[in-house]
Amino acid sequence: MTVNWADVLRKLLAFPPDTHRLRPPCSEGRLEIAEQQLGTLPTELVDLLKHLNGARLFDTGAGGEMVALFGLSEVPPLPPMEWAEDWYIDIFTPKWRAAGANRQLDWVIAMMNYGGLIVLDGQGTVREWDTSQQIWDPNTCSFDQWIQDILREGEAYLNEQ
Repeated sequence: MTVNWADVLRKLLAFPPDTHRLRPPCSEGRLEIAEQQLGTLPTELVDLLKHLNGARLFDTGAGGEMVALFGLSEVPPLPPMEWAEDWYIDIFTPKWRAAGANRQLDWVIAMMNYGGLIVLDGQGTVREWDTSQQIWDPNTCSFDQWIQDILREGEAYLNEQ
């Protein structure tokens, strides 16, 4: 199943104005450069990047955002206080791949506020790497399911604050 990005964006834009920071979509040229560097991007990522080039979602203000969804790096780069300098698919993914075996088809796509690194593998499965314990969360899901879970969990996250 594929993500209905029009529906996702409609849901995100229904929240109060400062809840999310959505980056504009990637250009075709930027996508081509990324593919030259990293290999063919999965369809799920191409669709994401054609709708937004990264986002900070479910920001509570003092508590920060629940998730930073990675895009492709930009020229000039965003200020470090606005966006972490390596929280981009094309910057983090090569480091991730170089750090371990069996990672050549992995794509790093997001960081959770508690340190969970979100990885899309070559089969379209989303997994979460616990950066503090250095282990995989046992739960996996499709990219579409992960996006739906983020929307649901984000609303609960905002209601808890």
